[in-house]
Amino acid sequence: MSIDKTPDQREGEISLTDAVRRARLEVAERSNAVHDLRMAEQSKLEALRDVLKPVLHALPREADLFDHGLVPGDRPRFYVDMIAFVEMSRDRRSFRFLMDSPDGRKLLGESDDVQVMANAVTNYLGRRLVERERAIASALSFESLPEERKPLELEVQKDTITAMPVVTEIVRNERGSSFGSFLIGLALGIIGLYAYLNWDNVVVPHIKVLTEYLGAR
Repeated sequence: MSIDKTPDQREGEISLTDAVRRARLEVAERSNAVHDLRMAEQSKLEALRDVLKPVLHALPREADLFDHGLVPGDRPRFYVDMIAFVEMSRDRRSFRFLMDSPDGRKLLGESDDVQVMANAVTNYLGRRLVERERAIASALSFESLPEERKPLELEVQKDTITAMPVVTEIVRNERGSSFGSFLIGLALGIIGLYAYLNWDNVVVPHIKVLTEYLGAR
């Protein structure tokens, strides 16, 4: 490898300035190569997205589960939904369909044919739609509505309504009736006790007077 020398550089001397310049040129060349590779990856993923456009447009609008889109970066990825995506392999030749799961990242398919990969993504979307429908159905619980208690309706003909007697029901207070009975019993008990204690002085004379009165009649 030949090294460019500055006019002031003498034979056998090492120039730091030349070394820095060469390093910058090498980095620029590598950056250009990486950029070109990255753009090639993104172009292939864009081609896959274009093939899948009819399928993506057919997804239900209310199914926000399928948040798809192409995300650029060091490793461009085409996200099918929140957990599955397509990226290029390390050699940038084939598509790799991956899914993140609780057990780690799983490879769902790999192919260098864009149509084969589009079919794999379409089948995945179909299965995800079925899973979504089953989840919604299992979450719904149909509870029986409570029956309204309607008042008892008697079927009576109109011409018999005027002939029916009106009965007025008197509702008595059970507490008042019990209390009245208690007072009557208490009064009778007091009278009986008084008569027993004053039998000779009060009751007997009254009986004699009553007997004489009845005998005189």
